[in-house]
Amino acid sequence: MIESSALTNALVFFIIFGATLFSFVFRALGGDDLVVELLKGLGINTGWEIMIFVMVLVFIMGFFFDWLEICLIVLPIFAPILTKLSFEPHLATNKDFMLWFTILVAVNLQSAFLTPPFGFALFYMKGTVPPSVNMGHIYRGIIPFVALQLLAVAFCLTFPEIVLWLPRRFGFLD
Repeated sequence: MIESSALTNALVFFIIFGATLFSFVFRALGGDDLVVELLKGLGINTGWEIMIFVMVLVFIMGFFFDWLEICLIVLPIFAPILTKLSFEPHLATNKDFMLWFTILVAVNLQSAFLTPPFGFALFYMKGTVPPSVNMGHIYRGIIPFVALQLLAVAFCLTFPEIVLWLPRRFGFLD
């Protein structure tokens, strides 16, 4: 039992180490510049356009991947790029940006986990309902919740103070 737990933990740490190493090599070889050029080629130039692109990408990836994979693939590539861009007058400092971006990704991932085809949270829900409720019922029933979650993402994106008010209130961003 202990050996199995140790092997599982070692595997998780190896995955995180590998993702960190990939990110380091990717940035060291100019991957950030390549991504920026690729985005410019797609007509995505401003910080806000890149932010929306990343949010849509995270949302779509959430249909198929678990949060850990998304965080290890997307965040190391796009966070350094977004950190260099200006989001003024919404955000005053880089510290504000990182917290705001992290919360945006977390809320976005929560939204994505409620969506088909895989919707991990939907399968947990299926395990708690009576047998007469099928996955089609759950898929149709989740639509208003996904809409509300996407509205929450839009509000957090548009009004960063929603996200930053509490940390500022307790002095975490001073």
